[in-house]
Amino acid sequence: MTTKFESILKIKKNILDRIEQELININNYITIKENEIVSLKEQLCAMKVPNVSVYRELLAFKDSTLAFQEEIVQEQNLLEIMYSSRIDINNRYKAAMIEFEKINYLHLEELKLKLDKLNKEEQKFIDEIGGILYHLNSNPIKYNI
Repeated sequence: MTTKFESILKIKKNILDRIEQELININNYITIKENEIVSLKEQLCAMKVPNVSVYRELLAFKDSTLAFQEEIVQEQNLLEIMYSSRIDINNRYKAAMIEFEKINYLHLEELKLKLDKLNKEEQKFIDEIGGILYHLNSNPIKYNI
């Protein structure tokens, strides 16, 4: 059975699915970014201080460690932006879910009303048939053919 809410329900479901896909994507990006940060930190920790105290090598070591640290900070800032984006998407998902549930409730209520109406009509029809059969059985008419 169809209701007047069916098309709205499909639209709300599509919106909900789209937001859910955004949430999955942002979670994947966050996981990738967290892994990148861990990798950068491991690379930074794996760097060895030069044994020979040549000034140029020490400066190069210092510059490369600073570059790694700056990259880690940039990645962490980007990760913070992704976390806030995930919170926003999650809030949108919750709101869309509430809207979907409202429309779904109205859709189901209308289906219940239609089903009740059909059941009443069926019961009325069955009662009519029962009355006709009772009348036929109580007043038998004999047909001579």
